[in-house]
Amino acid sequence: RSRWMDVILRMQGPDGLLYMPTRGRPWARVRLDKYDDLERTLAADHLTLPAECGCALGALSLYALRDTSDVWRSVVERLVDALAARAIEREDYAYCPQAIFLPGEVTDPNAEMPGPFLGSFGGWVAVGLAQAYRALNYEPALELAGKLCRHLKDHNNHFAPDGTFLPDRPLERPTAHFYHHAIGLQAMLEYGMLSGDQEMIDFAHRGFQYGMANGEMLTGYFPESIGSSRLQHSEICEVATMIALGLKLTEAGVGDYLDDVDRWMRNMLVEMQLTPAKGDWLRRYSAGQPRSEVDPMGQTTERVIERNIGAFGGWPKANDWYEGVGNGIMHCCTGTGSRALYYVWENILTCDSGKLQLNLLLNRASPWADVDSHVPYVGQVDVRIKELAELSIRIPEWVEHDEVRLQLNGNDHPMDRDGRYAEVGEVKPGDVATMTFPITERTDEVWIEKEKFTLVRKGNDVVAIDPPGRLCPLYQRDHYRRDSTRWQKIERFVSRERIYW
Repeated sequence: RSRWMDVILRMQGPDGLLYMPTRGRPWARVRLDKYDDLERTLAADHLTLPAECGCALGALSLYALRDTSDVWRSVVERLVDALAARAIEREDYAYCPQAIFLPGEVTDPNAEMPGPFLGSFGGWVAVGLAQAYRALNYEPALELAGKLCRHLKDHNNHFAPDGTFLPDRPLERPTAHFYHHAIGLQAMLEYGMLSGDQEMIDFAHRGFQYGMANGEMLTGYFPESIGSSRLQHSEICEVATMIALGLKLTEAGVGDYLDDVDRWMRNMLVEMQLTPAKGDWLRRYSAGQPRSEVDPMGQTTERVIERNIGAFGGWPKANDWYEGVGNGIMHCCTGTGSRALYYVWENILTCDSGKLQLNLLLNRASPWADVDSHVPYVGQVDVRIKELAELSIRIPEWVEHDEVRLQLNGNDHPMDRDGRYAEVGEVKPGDVATMTFPITERTDEVWIEKEKFTLVRKGNDVVAIDPPGRLCPLYQRDHYRRDSTRWQKIERFVSRERIYW
């Protein structure tokens, strides 16, 4: 981490933007012709992408929270000001007219407004600006985030008023890239929650519901593009962003999407992380592939699998981590998937003014209580209390109220209900609250991206899928089908500091 921190400090140019050196680094130019004149960028020693500067703002703001010096605050504020200087303002909105800047370049004030695809890059910038404002209360960041969001919402032809995703490149193909829209919705939601702009929050909500209508709700499979006549692989960027939106919309009070998040997280999100077991599959698969020529300037075969353990797959099918089409891993998915894991972890257990609420039945250690979840092996969750609180536990969506049993320290305990939550009442340090409920297997037939599948689910976890995947089949979860909990002994870190992200 310290090395990354040193590198990013060196990347900041005199104008405040973060520049990538390109001389001797051909990977820095990969596919730039999608966004700019490649000949122009080839002539430069450095270049910067405002969208990537926006993504970096999130990390920089975290550094500023963790470091008591003013170094990171200065870096963040200079970067925010530099992004504002590159934006063109029109009435109450703003946009960046180009995807790439070279050192010394300034924005042409008469530049045309970008089309929907290029304009959507403002979503990444606006999310980073919102994170910077939340961390450091730097007003110019919130102001620019709002202007970029209004451009995305009302002036970029990227969304219909009802939240429908419109085509990214309408003259080329009538499809809408899911993630290029979803990141804009997250930007609007983040800005709306910070500024109190309910119109932005409601619009993000409508767009989220449109996204839900174009995905598969039991597994959390969202296609890379909407409107294509061909089968669309998923992309973990959109799965992860839909999880983020579901959690944040629930927090904003405009809906309750915790059950949806639970399903999507337990299935597509976690199944698409590259584990050592999937690494073994990848070794077998790659051993049978013809050897290709490797460019030592930008490619390597050295410990590729080991160095990617923990990354997220970029082009899965509903039943296969990778089926031999497209990129196996796109590391945008690794960053977005990792953030989604944090969003989920953060929302498992919340404590506010002495009210302790278990929202997702997952394992979690915290200053207030430790949660041991037996799901999906057994319908049981144990909450080991560490601080005096009023405790409530969310009842799973497949369970009826009269099927729930509560115990406190091994004794039956009366239960009141508040919506989807079982009210345990006051608990004190040393208490153990246990909720039990039935959990059985059930079968669902679903259509996922033009193909029919049969799912076997235990709770919300898919434990089998038919037809199975061909190369690296997903949902190989026979161990979940046992009725006894498997435990792993680990050391868990507990922090009293909460970083809202």
